[in-house]
Amino acid sequence: MPSVYAATVLVLIVGLICLRGPGLKTIYERLFTKEDNFNFHKTLGIYCLLSFLYRFANVGPSDMRFSASGATLLTIAVHASLSLSSLIFHIPLKRIASGYRIWPEYRLHSIIFACRSLLGMLVTWYELKHGLEPNYHLNIAIVLGTLLAADVGSAAVGEAGHSNTIRDLDANAPTRFFFSAMQFHATMGCLFGLRRFSTQFLYVWIIQLNAFLMTIRRKNLAPHSVLVTTYGLMLTFGFVLASYEHHRVGAFLMINTLGNLAGVLRIGASVPKYPLWVGMAVLTHLARPTLDTAHPLAPYWLYAYGASVGALLVVGARKVARDNRREAKAAAEEAAAELVAAKLAAANAGIDVKPTPSCSASVGGGSTSSVSPAKVKAS
Repeated sequence: MPSVYAATVLVLIVGLICLRGPGLKTIYERLFTKEDNFNFHKTLGIYCLLSFLYRFANVGPSDMRFSASGATLLTIAVHASLSLSSLIFHIPLKRIASGYRIWPEYRLHSIIFACRSLLGMLVTWYELKHGLEPNYHLNIAIVLGTLLAADVGSAAVGEAGHSNTIRDLDANAPTRFFFSAMQFHATMGCLFGLRRFSTQFLYVWIIQLNAFLMTIRRKNLAPHSVLVTTYGLMLTFGFVLASYEHHRVGAFLMINTLGNLAGVLRIGASVPKYPLWVGMAVLTHLARPTLDTAHPLAPYWLYAYGASVGALLVVGARKVARDNRREAKAAAEEAAAELVAAKLAAANAGIDVKPTPSCSASVGGGSTSSVSPAKVKAS
């Protein structure tokens, strides 16, 4: 059944991308550019798309038909090559206002975090190939190493090209919070390091397809709202499927509890990311023995999970309210600035500008009243 759900979601995503989109000729002309003269990146992209379709059709006990084989190693290499080959394209340094077009900093982060999961798959492949016991210290090194690499990437593009992927996204506050929460769960999944390929491959799918969605937006092939919705569906599907994988080994409560805790500490308490993930690594190491149902602490994961969900919801509600107040204040200040500018322009032109009674914006409680255009009449 999971394969049926996977295929259904993939069809929905393709449908959303095509919704209100241009014709096939326009799509071809905008996607096939001279920067990829030999169509190397596009060939890899087509291969990876087929790879995703094949693997998602085999979700379940077969682990998407991955194994310690040469075919699995080739799949890892091709997906890594797809991410790396995106560097051949020239894109604007600064992120646009809507925030859903790819920019250099995000491209680097996309490459780094896709490689994080691909490295997790490579570790699993190597251990299976040589009959080794899992070395979870490698997962810790991969997670912390990619966090450092992402910071180096941000520094490389400079302050002018810096933008927070989720915080600066043109979306409502609840949506941004949901996107942030899912990032903590993905990192927690990499840190836990379930020795199955499918979970890590799922993260690769989300990262690489989202980079493609941003490219589609940059080429103006689909509207912003449709692509943000598509990304939300991908995250939801990814969370459900990852939870299914963790549930199969009895780790659902533990992984999601720790993922929620990471979100609470980072969003609610502003714990710096390096101490946060070092601490989560220690907690994960200490918690592994409790996956044995015979462990005396195993029954308490259910209560811990419930508490973590409640805490994350409280933190989320506060963050959403805070973001709404900030946005309302910004809207009020922008409206006031526009009115002042209109008055100055009118004064220079000899026109009297008077605001209507509704030309105000209330700040507080996360709501903003509408601002009507100023009345302009000849003096």
